[in-house]
Amino acid sequence: MADLASLLESEASAEIEAILGEARQRADGIVKAAEEQAKSVLEGRRRALENALQATITRAKSSAELESAALKLSANHGASEQAFSSAQAELKAFTKSAEYEKTLQKLITEVKNVVGNVTKLEVNPADVDVAKRAASAAGVTAQVHANPDIETGVRGYAEGGSSSVTNTLLGRLSRARDGLLSDVAKVLGN
Repeated sequence: MADLASLLESEASAEIEAILGEARQRADGIVKAAEEQAKSVLEGRRRALENALQATITRAKSSAELESAALKLSANHGASEQAFSSAQAELKAFTKSAEYEKTLQKLITEVKNVVGNVTKLEVNPADVDVAKRAASAAGVTAQVHANPDIETGVRGYAEGGSSSVTNTLLGRLSRARDGLLSDVAKVLGN
């Protein structure tokens, strides 16, 4: 009986060892799968964090570049405005010079070429005397009237007063402004 007990004990031990071995294998497999899953989850999170970090860096760079461009544009716009303000001041100052009479004569001649028979001229009150001489030199016999709204030039009326042409240096600057803005920006950028 001792042999039977020993044999049963031996078989039981072998079966227990087989079950334990199988359990260890399963446990090792479960642990290995869990470790791989954990590594995969960690790697996925690491990639997601890296992508989020890169996206944040890209957005920050884009934002900084946009802000820089906006500041530069604002500075250029301010400088352009200052340049045009200076040009306007120079044109207004030019009306006080001796050369202005010849320029006004040319402006009156251009009005005459467009309107035909000029019956009335309007100029800034400060320019009335100069305009009378310039009109005479241009062959225009129309009366010259003061109009404080006219600066750096003349407004001429056609016979009957139904149409008029305003021809001023400031008006020309204003019309040329859009075309000049890119040139001014280039000069200011250098």
